[in-house]
Amino acid sequence: MSGNIRRQSFFARKKLLCLVLDLDHTLLHSVRIKDVPMDEQEYLNMRVSSRKDTDGNNLYKIKHQNVGMYTKLRPYTREFLKEASGMFKLFIYTTGTRGYAREMGRLLDPDDVLFENNIVSRDDSTVVNKKNLDVLDGSDEKNTIIIDDTEHVWKEHGENLIKIDKYMYFSVVKRGHKLKKDGGEGLVDEDNALKSISEVLHGVHKMFFASFPVPQTYHEFQEYAKIVDVRPVLRYV
Repeated sequence: MSGNIRRQSFFARKKLLCLVLDLDHTLLHSVRIKDVPMDEQEYLNMRVSSRKDTDGNNLYKIKHQNVGMYTKLRPYTREFLKEASGMFKLFIYTTGTRGYAREMGRLLDPDDVLFENNIVSRDDSTVVNKKNLDVLDGSDEKNTIIIDDTEHVWKEHGENLIKIDKYMYFSVVKRGHKLKKDGGEGLVDEDNALKSISEVLHGVHKMFFASFPVPQTYHEFQEYAKIVDVRPVLRYV
């Protein structure tokens, strides 16, 4: 059995597709602490969650390569990833550095059960400032959905892309980044983009496997590998 058919067989039997997720402005927003005004830092420091707390504000204080950062997860991120992991093989693909990508991977997946080291950065890309599926193991244009806020980096795979609105928790102002406060103990964050996309993904997954029933024999898998394609389903949904 060829490598491609073996992968198709594995994914089909488990009813999995591939889902490629951007980091910055898609799943989270990070800013350098030094760019945040002192009064905002005081407010944030009272509300940051510990790395082990996955049920709090989802606001974290992180030190990466001697640079202090605040990172805020987009609302519904953890629930989104948990739901998606039952339908997709998950990848992170960022134009950030490898170190940053892995740091954010640990934040999003502290138990290392969602991404299983499928984390790709600009250091792995074959084209500068572009993203391509050729660097992802088991992923190709026929079995992959991409979620990213930046369209132009996916020039070769536009048909696979679901463009998400840019997530900006820290609003850029002249002094740096201004926080959205609610006047109380919580953090104002009413972004629902991931909830909406989760519904779309459920629909795509259901329609895909209804359109391409799981084969039972090697010969059927050979034909299946030739015709199966998620892109027409994405266009329809």
